[in-house]
Amino acid sequence: MADEDLQSRDGGDNTPRVVLIVDDEAATRKLLRSTIERLPLSCQIFEAVDGDAALQIARRERLDLALIDIVLPGSTVSGVLVCQELCKSLETKVVIVSGQATDAIIRSCISLGALDYIRKPFTIDDIRGKLERWLTE
Repeated sequence: MADEDLQSRDGGDNTPRVVLIVDDEAATRKLLRSTIERLPLSCQIFEAVDGDAALQIARRERLDLALIDIVLPGSTVSGVLVCQELCKSLETKVVIVSGQATDAIIRSCISLGALDYIRKPFTIDDIRGKLERWLTE
């Protein structure tokens, strides 16, 4: 998709899109953040390392999109529960980003309302395509 198409689909209001990245791996959060920052859209990006922090941010901010790793070691709230809360209660677009989630877990998240999933390891093009799609609809 051309940058001009993204900008025209943005609605022209220049309102920043609010994106939440939920992943326990700093390198993954950094890669996702840098990919979002390269899009020709204004985005405000929040990061969370676990489900508890993700829900705190989601309840405070009006999110346009959340990228969630389902496997969140050490969290008292699983990625699946975060997905459920964001999709159902907060009506947020959710894309699952996970390397360890089983097909059954991914299907479960899709049934809860997640729009898409990306398997780790992923490429920049994989992420960019999904972001362009879900941030401009």
